[in-house]
Amino acid sequence: MKKKLLVLLLSLFVVMAAFSGCATDTEAPTPAETPTETPAETTEEPPAAAEDNEPYNVTVIIKATDSDYWQILASGALAAAEQSNGAINVVIDGPPSELDIAQQVAIFENTIQTAPDAIVIAATSGETVVNAVEEATAAGIPVVALDERIPSDYVVTFLATDHALAAGETADLMVAEWEEAGIDPSGMDVVVISAVAGAGVNVARTNGFIDRIRELVPDINVLETQYADNDIARATDIANNLIVANPNLIGIFGDNNHMGVGIALAIEETGRQDIITYAFDANQQQVDAINEGNLTGMVVQDPWGMGFNGVLDAIRFIHGESLPTEVAVPVVIVTRANIDAADVQELLSQHIVQ
Repeated sequence: MKKKLLVLLLSLFVVMAAFSGCATDTEAPTPAETPTETPAETTEEPPAAAEDNEPYNVTVIIKATDSDYWQILASGALAAAEQSNGAINVVIDGPPSELDIAQQVAIFENTIQTAPDAIVIAATSGETVVNAVEEATAAGIPVVALDERIPSDYVVTFLATDHALAAGETADLMVAEWEEAGIDPSGMDVVVISAVAGAGVNVARTNGFIDRIRELVPDINVLETQYADNDIARATDIANNLIVANPNLIGIFGDNNHMGVGIALAIEETGRQDIITYAFDANQQQVDAINEGNLTGMVVQDPWGMGFNGVLDAIRFIHGESLPTEVAVPVVIVTRANIDAADVQELLSQHIVQ
């Protein structure tokens, strides 16, 4: 039977990984324990399956279909199914934009009615899907959360970047760039351009950057955060206006790839490559912008690995395995200094939709 064989093979992979030194999920920590960290490159090959039983059906709900980042996560989830040799079937769903929060909730609720074996979701707003998580759990459908924390004890595991910490690291790099350029940031201006107001991930990134930059430069002037409705053209207009209106502007942080592209376009249009600019997530436009000097750097997460491991974790939970409450997914900050490194090029080739 496919599902019985899958149980045996998943267990075998855990044993093999233990002997080979590969990282695997561990028992869920108590509240006092530190969440398990799983390197972005660590993924376990899904097992082969027999031919005489139905596969597990897993629905993966992404934040938006208009973003390379979420398409990469979806491709990781689909790879888990492809490499399972028929033991897992993955369906991808999600709203067109990260602004369509209510539509994502409706997709989640409708998915429950189709009775999949598990749901993996990157919620745009964790608070909005708490009731759906409880409904799914009551129906016997485990829920794995990716990227955005869902404040519910019914989530079986949560895989995500530490967004605040990663954003804070860009503040450290920004200050170092100013020092190298001989710029005294005291009394100068910095600003955040955010994709969406109120979404947990975006709030964590925005606050993580602002808190750290203020810690490093207590008398820096942080301008009011601007919101661009996850629209590249709007982000470009906002950045252009900020640059013109604030001659002391020396740093801009964008909290996703659409904001990064918009900021880079504004830097190109104004010729202000002296302004230090960082953004979250990776796409080809941002890679080009870094190479052309219109974006200082980007925070590259591991969406492919999150999608891949999120699906496998759902199956492990069904088999009765204990999962860590949280899994911290590491990031790489890519700049002109390291963009040509072999490991960075490999990461970008795996995680950027061409």
